[in-house]
Amino acid sequence: MEYFEKTISSELVYKGNIINVERVTVELPNGKLATRDVVRNRGAAAIVPVTSDGCIILVEQFRKPNERVFIEIPAGKLDEGEAPENCAIRELEEETGYRAESLKKILTLNPTPAFADELLHIYIATGLTKGEAKPDEDEFISAKSYPAKEVLDMIEKGIITDSKSVAGILLAARMLKL
Repeated sequence: MEYFEKTISSELVYKGNIINVERVTVELPNGKLATRDVVRNRGAAAIVPVTSDGCIILVEQFRKPNERVFIEIPAGKLDEGEAPENCAIRELEEETGYRAESLKKILTLNPTPAFADELLHIYIATGLTKGEAKPDEDEFISAKSYPAKEVLDMIEKGIITDSKSVAGILLAARMLKL
């Protein structure tokens, strides 16, 4: 069986600041028609900043959709036409104040492929130099350094639940043997 859905038509249902939503009519492999609600998003870059002593810099911020504070790796949406690596460099400094001597891409994720086309580009940042954070004016965020073991324990205990953070931290810990 060929697993493909041919697009018959697409209608913009919502145009927002960060996402657009389309209602897409598709032809299924069996010839029947179905509709799909698709969230369109430019994507984002995320960073696992690792200090020379093996600590991981995480950020804390309130997330309205879930009505709670999350502990996450620094991340931000891509500006139009922006390369993911440039976004990662910018977001690391804005959210944490750190600059990295080395930035290595480790992963590209499709966080919610059932309804969104978003791609998350995840990097490890090392050779960190501390500066001053410059968050966006609508961003209330704080950065803190945690020992890698504590971060891994927070994942196991369900304290860190953000998917990009879990995936990025686990892969970085494996690659760097943290």
